[in-house]
Amino acid sequence: MNRNEILAKPRWQPMAMLPQLLGLPLDQLSALDSLIDFMSEQGITQLTSADARVWARLTLGVDGLAQAQKAVLALEGSEAPEISALRSATDDLGKCRDYAAITRKPRREYKRRISVPYRDLPERWRHQLDRVDGQRQDRTIARVDSLFDRMVQKLCQYAWFMQESDFEVELTVDGLRAFYQFETNRISSHGKPLRPATVLATFSDLRDYMRYSGDYSPDLLDQIHTVIQKLEDAADGMIALKYDALAKLEVKKIIPRAMSILEGLTKYNNPAQRLIQRNRAMALALPPMTPLRREWHDLHFGRDLVWFDGRYRFKDYKLQKTRNIPGREDYEGSVEPSVQHFVDSVLLQDDDPKFLEAFRARAEKDGRPLFLHPNGSEVATNYVSQVWSVEFGTGAHINRTILYEIMFALGLDATHGAMLMNDHNSGPSTKEYIGKQARAFAFAVACEARDEMFSDLSDDDDEDPSGDPSSQAFDWE
Repeated sequence: MNRNEILAKPRWQPMAMLPQLLGLPLDQLSALDSLIDFMSEQGITQLTSADARVWARLTLGVDGLAQAQKAVLALEGSEAPEISALRSATDDLGKCRDYAAITRKPRREYKRRISVPYRDLPERWRHQLDRVDGQRQDRTIARVDSLFDRMVQKLCQYAWFMQESDFEVELTVDGLRAFYQFETNRISSHGKPLRPATVLATFSDLRDYMRYSGDYSPDLLDQIHTVIQKLEDAADGMIALKYDALAKLEVKKIIPRAMSILEGLTKYNNPAQRLIQRNRAMALALPPMTPLRREWHDLHFGRDLVWFDGRYRFKDYKLQKTRNIPGREDYEGSVEPSVQHFVDSVLLQDDDPKFLEAFRARAEKDGRPLFLHPNGSEVATNYVSQVWSVEFGTGAHINRTILYEIMFALGLDATHGAMLMNDHNSGPSTKEYIGKQARAFAFAVACEARDEMFSDLSDDDDEDPSGDPSSQAFDWE
């Protein structure tokens, strides 16, 4: 809206010729006009700090507050009652904007340490990789979007190792065997040996390249498949650690812990710290009800989450790991109503609940990420799991197992429901997540039901007035 359009409004007519108004910069005039519109819509006669903060969050942000404050100073002077409210709101939002958080992009920048640049790969590999990437992009190969990047990364690592070992850069049985020894004995940047699952991922990516390139013999593919089976067995042994963490985790305390974080917000004076705590509470409360993988950081309002029919629902959403697999339906999940107030808290922050609908609409319009640092930067890829690790000693992925633990004990239909919620459609996936505890509990429930059934039969025998054993015989006809 230009200056003439703004000044043509009835509110500005009585002072249209004032030098102060005519000399006001357009951005200041626009901010003040927007603020007055907001006050009129909300029936506000005396501006408060909370009102100014809500207006800024819904419209022009902290910069808009600064422009509105300059406009009021120019027109009414420093004694204007609105100045105090605008300054206070600016201070609140400024603390969030200036919060010195550790910000990271959703995908960390990859720094080459033990690999060669892509251009140094053998020409034949680069040619085949380009062909495979084309098949991935046109969905001829139904794999996740990161397939090509992973293949390149692992081939560059393998090529580096072969060069360092003075071997020919080629995929051979001897080369793969030597690379296996190197990977299984390598110390990670965290000062620990690589986990079997990490080495398994490396060799699986190498196998994918070999399969899709079509350049390698069945015998060599069998050799790498044998290595992968060995790694899978070792990775299965690590699953025991997951169930050990599950045994120590008191599931019934997860949501109360999240609630206690929200209830303790009053002890934080800085609004940025309060938003951090709201993020942490939401990170704990949502995964048990909607057990995604490491996708929480990448959810956006409007694109992935919409408010519809009384809850936050997924919109045209497919889980990252399986979104390119033919036949996979859109994920029909939602934020469970019993925990959606954690999302509301993040959207509202310190403001009046009457503005919640407006904040939801604004979040969808802007495509706001579900999780944001106070200064507006995106959280790290593993942010939610980091919160879980601090609180419970295990990542958020454990919730997929928790869901199976509960549903398996409730019967086959409930287990099928758990498969849908976890986006699984195969028996092997289900078996991987259903632990010994759940099986033992389900077995105990079945035994109890069996004992009760046979006890009832025994009672019926005792109550038979005939006393004739033949009266209990089966009718073979």
